[in-house]
Amino acid sequence: ENAMLRKFISALLALTGLLIGLGAFGHSFMGRRALDTGLASLPIDAHTDKLIYLVWYFCGGCMLVFGVLVIWSAWKITRGERGALFASSLVGIFYLLTGVISLAYMREPFWSVFVILGGLALVLSAALGIASARERAAPGLAAPRMP
Repeated sequence: ENAMLRKFISALLALTGLLIGLGAFGHSFMGRRALDTGLASLPIDAHTDKLIYLVWYFCGGCMLVFGVLVIWSAWKITRGERGALFASSLVGIFYLLTGVISLAYMREPFWSVFVILGGLALVLSAALGIASARERAAPGLAAPRMP
């Protein structure tokens, strides 16, 4: 029972990582249109223009790497590796903080995506850590049921 729950939570964590990783494509390609429109009317020199786009695509690449790290964490924890949830927890904290701060600062509902994805990564990582610890403490036994 505990092993099945752990596998289910791990699958949810991997799905969260997939969504974070897919955000890279939305950011880099769909979000690029808004960036193009916003920069078109500004008198920016060629160097600064190139730099803005380099940073833009770097952020998209970071989102892809973060997603892969979360998926990797989910995969490693299913194999019983201790410490496997460190990366997914860090990504969760970073996304959650980015979302909360950006939502408060910009007041745009879009930033709630970061709050949701970061919160999911963090909560699922914590749940997997607890389930794995229980399984190590009592291998083969089901987790105690709550009243």
